[in-house]
Amino acid sequence: MSTIQRGNPKRVETRTAERTEGQTVTKPAVRDNAVRAELARDAFQATPVTRSAVSLGAETTTVRATSTTAVAPTALSASEQKAAEQAIANAHDGRDASYVADWLKANPDPAKQAAFMDLMFKFGPVAGAILDDVQRLPEADRAGLSRALDNAYRSGAVSPGELEAAVASAHSGELPGETHEGLAGIVAGTGNADLIETYAKKEMEIIRADGGYDQQRSAAVATALAGMPPDRLQSFLAENKDGMADVLKNINAGMDASYSPALGKLLDAAGRINPPTTESLKLFSDSIDKLGENRESRAAAARFFTQHGDAVLSSLQDKAGSLTLDGEKKMSEFFTRTLFSPPEFEGQAAFRQDVMSRLETMGAGLEEHATENPPSQDAKRDARLMGSLVGALEGGFQIAVDELNKRNDAVKGMVDLLFSAKQFLPDLPIPGAGKLKDLTIDQLQNWVTSNLQENAQNASDAIPFHGAFGEQISNPDLRTDYDAARVSAFVNRERGLS
Repeated sequence: MSTIQRGNPKRVETRTAERTEGQTVTKPAVRDNAVRAELARDAFQATPVTRSAVSLGAETTTVRATSTTAVAPTALSASEQKAAEQAIANAHDGRDASYVADWLKANPDPAKQAAFMDLMFKFGPVAGAILDDVQRLPEADRAGLSRALDNAYRSGAVSPGELEAAVASAHSGELPGETHEGLAGIVAGTGNADLIETYAKKEMEIIRADGGYDQQRSAAVATALAGMPPDRLQSFLAENKDGMADVLKNINAGMDASYSPALGKLLDAAGRINPPTTESLKLFSDSIDKLGENRESRAAAARFFTQHGDAVLSSLQDKAGSLTLDGEKKMSEFFTRTLFSPPEFEGQAAFRQDVMSRLETMGAGLEEHATENPPSQDAKRDARLMGSLVGALEGGFQIAVDELNKRNDAVKGMVDLLFSAKQFLPDLPIPGAGKLKDLTIDQLQNWVTSNLQENAQNASDAIPFHGAFGEQISNPDLRTDYDAARVSAFVNRERGLS
């Protein structure tokens, strides 16, 4: 195999914004003598790795970036080999994967693309670095990289060992441009569960070797796992509990916490595990205190709860039916982030309606036991759960006011929440204000604001949201259960937000 010596790589500290399909990118000038006989030592040293056969297994049931029939690599001509080596050198020198993407587009034969990937992955971490430098690429080119990688892995042109060797351990992914989320996105785009698992486990191994702290690699693992089909993701979560604990411990904790889509992608992938499992529900609950001000994380968490809310609440209940102490805190913070504090996110209005519709359904269910004396234990459990949920909503409101100092935003969130329920709860009485169906949004805002002002020194009475639902419970025993659970959830709302 020919070897390559390149000039010192150009370190680009500020990324160029993504270009749209067909937009021209100015590429760095390339020396005519870039193809030589000796490799530079830093990261571009070719590392021979013993190949192992890649089992196709039951891959016909897995979503792939390409067809399920792997195409083996073919020998490149001398000119193709030289052009491939030059593309690899240029991509690494310029920190721009478009050179590689252009070579693949110019050579669409899967066999030649497999040979190209075979060549590139012989250079170890350089292959990973190139596939991480995709910020300039349109989605179509990224998809092309994923297809080529998928086929190369399934055909054996890129072995699991070579894929692991491409995951650079230097700098723990913390330097500018070293997030690995670009590489993880290409890995996720393959849809190849075996490939994704190999990559994710290698990143986890490096995280663990670094003491379990690496924010950038944790985001990369989450990004990659989002490409797994639901059954394989479920297996991965169940078999890698310690590694996933590290990922969730670090995610959304770095300088990109408000912008990284990684946690949102992982939550959406977990939401596709249906019916939900102990592992997928734990992933959701463990991610609540990581939502922060990240719009995509908030939106994905809201989607997860909308789809699996019954299972989420059930997983957080105690034997009596109320939310556990930890469940009360988690749900209060969840509502703080999704309903009562900025920023808003796509789908928030629909989420409000889902929450209020859920309360309407729970209240209607309790009215089926209006005349029971005593009510059944199942009815009492339902009343306590409804009380806990309302208390967590009120607690989320109060957290936004007290801990986040977002009073105006919290008031707006409460008003929007109530106003969104007009179609579900047209006859709901608002204590001291009249029927919900008759109130304008300004009247609701005045009601919430005045109650907050008048009872500012008494937190338990500052938000009369609970009364609106409690008055709808006819059975006095169930009302008592509801009130007790509501107060407990409200009082135990504090979680200590970052």
